[in-house]
Amino acid sequence: MPEIPEEKNKSDYLVLARKYRPKKFSEVVGQPAVVRTLQNAIRENRIAHAYLFSGMRGVGKTTVARILAKALNCEHGPTPEPCNQCFMCTAINEDRLLDFIEIDGASNRGIEDVKALRESIQYEPMHSRYRVIIIDEVHQLSRDAFNALLKTLEEPPTRTVFIFATTEFHKVPKTIASRCQHFVFKKLSPHDIIEHLTYISGQEGFSISPYSLKLIAEAADGSLRDAETLLDQVISFSGFQVNDQETEEVLGVINRQLFENFSRAIISGQPAEIFSLVEALVSSGYDLRYFYSGLIEYFRHLLVVKMTANPERLLFLPPEEINKLKEQAKGLESEEILRYILLLQEGESGLKYSSQPRIFLESCLVKLCFLPRLKKIEKALDEIEEIKKELKTAPSSPKTYPAANSGSGAEVKQPLKTGQYQKEKKNPSSQNGFPVFGQKAADEFYYRLLREKPALAPILRMASRVEVKADLFQLIYAPDKKHFAALIEQNLPYLSRLALEVAQKKIELKIEGKENISSGQPDQSRPETGKIREEPAAEALLQDPKARAILNTFRGQVVSIKKKAEPERS
Repeated sequence: MPEIPEEKNKSDYLVLARKYRPKKFSEVVGQPAVVRTLQNAIRENRIAHAYLFSGMRGVGKTTVARILAKALNCEHGPTPEPCNQCFMCTAINEDRLLDFIEIDGASNRGIEDVKALRESIQYEPMHSRYRVIIIDEVHQLSRDAFNALLKTLEEPPTRTVFIFATTEFHKVPKTIASRCQHFVFKKLSPHDIIEHLTYISGQEGFSISPYSLKLIAEAADGSLRDAETLLDQVISFSGFQVNDQETEEVLGVINRQLFENFSRAIISGQPAEIFSLVEALVSSGYDLRYFYSGLIEYFRHLLVVKMTANPERLLFLPPEEINKLKEQAKGLESEEILRYILLLQEGESGLKYSSQPRIFLESCLVKLCFLPRLKKIEKALDEIEEIKKELKTAPSSPKTYPAANSGSGAEVKQPLKTGQYQKEKKNPSSQNGFPVFGQKAADEFYYRLLREKPALAPILRMASRVEVKADLFQLIYAPDKKHFAALIEQNLPYLSRLALEVAQKKIELKIEGKENISSGQPDQSRPETGKIREEPAAEALLQDPKARAILNTFRGQVVSIKKKAEPERS
């Protein structure tokens, strides 16, 4: 950790961002890849003539540049770690070394400034081992200034190192960037920032909770310098005992209780409460867009609490707040919370560009109050779509399918619905000689047909009757559907091969058209369904698993049960 410098004048206050600015590579926070690369380059004497540091504000670009300048010119070096005690290190720290030049690209952006710089570096360093030139915000140089600088980078002076820093790398000309070693400084993680702020708090001797540090880290958005500045501000407001409410007030953070009230109103479906809460939100002067982002994060907290066994590891919240979240999440499903998050995210961009953000916010939140009802409507719409698909593939009228011979000559017009099977029972009809098409084989037959020849599957279901006898499978089409029968006839070899592969035995397939079969109305001469269900043979047939498999796969009806004719005896 950085050493606290001795202050020359005790009455002069040094802000935390300057007081705890790293002086050595080991003190740099959150940039291990950059530090390791530069230290290895110094050890192996692979020092480039130009470096380009890019990244957001406050992540250590110019700080690392100054440390690199000290490491190159330290009296004990070049060394991977400057001593900060020798004349060179001290002179660079105090900005009084002639061979160390740090300029601002925004203030010295013209071609004349670059020409003056070129004049000053055409000679070798006067006192130091390397002349180091740092240009901060280099992207603000003018085009002519870049062109003048390009010649210097193409033919760099001896023992001169350029270090460019920028927050907008895309504005640096490629001709400049290609002649530099480029290092990307990443945003600091909240964990790194909190750890560093905890160290500062211990050194300064004030008390602050982990939640307050988490709020500061989030407000800093990856910038360590911003986090140190905010910490300074919070201490000035609260003194040496910092509580969470004061931190929220200084940072302008919306109180967590308000998010909880909104979430409960949304989940319980109370749109009237939403309008009251929005009124309180506006009256308090909170930014609506900032609140909206916080509400999304609150639902994310609910999702984390619901789906993880140890949410404390992922959420920097006080224990009592996590307990509240756990209690609220008990009555919710994970899918429901995720749905709230997705719907909120859909409206985020709309709120950002809305000319009436309050009305937009109220509309979005009221819509969320009706989410349970909307789910029911969507479910109904899905069911309607399924019905439409069924109507497209089904025939124009109910189909009747004779079953295999089994018992008395009765009839059944009651269709067997998909998935509605009676419980399996042992019965005599299981030995009546039905085909080897069990439920699994029948499903495989149809779905393979649907996958390999999707146009043929619905035509197969257009049959007005299906007759099943031992190893015979016969489809009978009504006169007005003879063209369907012709199409099936053309594909009979394929269907026979498919049946053989699925049933593991040879099954004879026959296609037939009969004049006495009507696709419009069922045969009125047949007995009533209720009478058939009273007969034991009909009940046994409906319970046979193989017969049910055939009827279920082809959505058929059993319309007749005929006793198998006994062979004549001589």
